[in-house]
Amino acid sequence: MFDYISGKVAAVSENKVVIDCGGVGFCLTASAFAVAEAAKKQEVKMPVYLAVRDDALELFGFSGYSERELFLLLIGVSGVGPKLAVAVLSGMPTDRLSSAIASGNAAALSTIKGVGKKTAERIVLELKGKVVSEGADIGTAAATETLPDEKSVLALMGLGYERKEAENAVKKVYKPNMSTEEIVLAALRNL
Repeated sequence: MFDYISGKVAAVSENKVVIDCGGVGFCLTASAFAVAEAAKKQEVKMPVYLAVRDDALELFGFSGYSERELFLLLIGVSGVGPKLAVAVLSGMPTDRLSSAIASGNAAALSTIKGVGKKTAERIVLELKGKVVSEGADIGTAAATETLPDEKSVLALMGLGYERKEAENAVKKVYKPNMSTEEIVLAALRNL
């Protein structure tokens, strides 16, 4: 029904983006990456998905069409609804998520908050042949490499830093047993 919504970014919160489109504020539930991207812009054109339930209509927004396609595949997995699919998309960038699914790496998926071992295995089982890994020729070692603290990177992106810049800053200061807040503060001191 809806393909995208474009307009001014009226508000951004942890997993919501409000877009003012012709005087109407559309509240979109979005992944952390889509929220971080929208926070950096004054106007956006965001691909959307309208979830229709018996008791509600809910709009979901995405950083791009590839993220929406992955979302549509995820909600096709039994036991994975739209909210869990957004949590999965927030857990890691779409290229790494696609690589993890394509390589059958359920362990990488189970590190995402809200995704248990059985759900991760079911996602891999049902989507392994449907998801094409963008970095398939790199190999599974590169696909399973995880950032020291993805939350810290997302926090820095929310403050307006580019993803690569945020990742490099986190890698420079990261030490085991550091909290997200400590990592972000240390990274900000070095930027």
